[in-house]
Formats: sequence, C-alpha cells, structure tokens
Amino acid sequence: MKVCITARGPALESAFERHFARAPYFILYNTRTGKSEAIRNGFVLSDARIGQSTVRLLKMNEVVAVITGEIGDNAKDLLKAAGISLSLYEGPGRVKDAIDAAIKKPNRMTA
Repeated sequence: MKVCITARGPALESAFERHFARAPYFILYNTRTGKSEAIRNGFVLSDARIGQSTVRLLKMNEVVAVITGEIGDNAKDLLKAAGISLSLYEGPGRVKDAIDAAIKKPNRMTA
C-alpha cells in the first residue's frame, strides 16, 4: 500500500512536517516494497483550494493513507471522500519515525 507522509525534505531521514497541505514535501512510501519517492508540494504557496489540490495529487499517485500531524476539517473531509485513510502522528522526528509508529500501531489509521 502507498502511504503519504508529510515532510520538510525529500528523504526518509528528513524531518517530519506536522502540517498537511502546507508540507514542503510529500514522501510516498510503499509498505510492501519499502521504496519511497518524494513529491515537492507545489501548492504550498497557494491560497486557493490547497487541500483540494493536494488530495487530488495524492489520489492520482494512488495513495491510500496519509500520515501527518495536523489537518483541517475540510482537508480531512476531502481525504475521507477520496477513500484515503488518515493517521495522526504526534511525535517529533524523522519521516521514518512516523512510518515506524504508524506501522507498529496500524489501528490508528482511520477512514
């Protein structure tokens, strides 16, 4: 399954970013293969429909779950409507730390 983790940089060792739609990068991590790819968030400076554009981008990349720290109600509703699960990660650290926490506690993923 492909999971999106909000990040401050383009690698698994990058710092985890708590904000969903305003994250500088989205790390797409494949839980089956362990491979990842980074997408620079081109919507971060936009004022219009940032949540909608972000969710559309994730859906086009076949993301089925998101790990982030904070998310607004509108973006949360958009993820739910797109069939993308949400997991909130409360800890600091790296992208890899957020992945490890979500995998160890998969029941935190909610639709």
